[in-house]
Amino acid sequence: MSQRESEPSLNDHAVWYLLIARALREVAFGVIAIILPLYWHEQHVSALEIGALFTTALLGSSLISLWIGRHVDHFGRRRLLMLSSLLWLVASPFLLVTREPLVLGAIIIFGSISPTGKEIGLFLGIEQAMLSKLARGHARTKTYAWFTLVGYVSTAAGALIAALLGFGLGRNVEISAELFRIIVLAYSGIALVQLVLYAVIPRSVEQTRATSMEGGDAERYRPRGEVRKVVTTLTALFSVDAFGSGLIVQGLLVYWFRVKFGFDLEQLGLLFFGTNLFSALSSLVAASISKRFGLLNTMVFTHLPSNVLLILVPFAPSGLLAAVALLARHMLSQMDVPTRQAYTMAIVDAQDRGYLATTTNAARGLGTGASPLIAGLFLSNVALFAYPFVIAGGLKAGYDVVIYAIFRKVPTPYSETQ
Repeated sequence: MSQRESEPSLNDHAVWYLLIARALREVAFGVIAIILPLYWHEQHVSALEIGALFTTALLGSSLISLWIGRHVDHFGRRRLLMLSSLLWLVASPFLLVTREPLVLGAIIIFGSISPTGKEIGLFLGIEQAMLSKLARGHARTKTYAWFTLVGYVSTAAGALIAALLGFGLGRNVEISAELFRIIVLAYSGIALVQLVLYAVIPRSVEQTRATSMEGGDAERYRPRGEVRKVVTTLTALFSVDAFGSGLIVQGLLVYWFRVKFGFDLEQLGLLFFGTNLFSALSSLVAASISKRFGLLNTMVFTHLPSNVLLILVPFAPSGLLAAVALLARHMLSQMDVPTRQAYTMAIVDAQDRGYLATTTNAARGLGTGASPLIAGLFLSNVALFAYPFVIAGGLKAGYDVVIYAIFRKVPTPYSETQ
């Protein structure tokens, strides 16, 4: 095997196109996840209604991803990414013309409106599968680490843009309808640029197979029994972890810091700039740590202490200390992301990765989507403000223990060969 075959990574044009697309997308997500809940709050939308809309966004996009999961390589990876970008482009401007809850629900599903400041929709799962074809071995972990780094730095940049907008508005000044219109139209414009980028990605990112493992035709992919078992187990575990994450999605944290401590747009933008920047740095370090200690160990033993810090956030006596605890958590909490992506790609064959990636990412979306409504109920009562943090931290810590117990002896046969 040549050096080029063993470590095709960041020099490939396809990888650069994917990195640029993700960077632009995450900047947009970082801005909208702060602006939208604040704007809705100023328009007297309740915490319960915001939670319900966030649940709709996450559940809707995840159900679509689950349905498409087995058919990604039949429809075509590039084609699906282009279609998702087109729907985003067309749907998101309708945020400007309606306050009808059911219509808003449809808009935030098809318009790729991110409540978390991070990925939503088909993009991440399909891009992960594409990257798995462009790098292998430790180069794959490094590529995922850079992919994750770009995501968090870009989300941080989006939060910083929100902070600069807040600085321009001045303290406690509401977001105007004119500013909101500019933000939404710019958000839609990102989809157009992303659509063009996906259109020029080489066809080498597609997974081709002459026949399936069971003798079927290439367009009728059916995962083998052992692959289904692995995906089912990971789906269940990721759903629990994601349910915990859904209780403290960024959009709800924006609301929490605004109501509990009176943070304005500038302060919120700077806070989430910091959390995403620390997440970015931790994801970059993850590749080096995993090379020494292993992918699974890095996943678990960095994630577990971060969940203890999460539980401590609501008990901080001031907004400053709560922000410090949240920032400290993000120094550790995201090291599991590139290692988890590399680990899951290493335990299945190349032809199964589109199915695994889209299904497990959809499961995470379903888990995350089920909980913002519950968090909204808690945030409707100041006496229950600590509950989302405590429940989230406990569930996520439990996930760490269980995934380690189940997978600590599972081999990673495809970490170097594919």
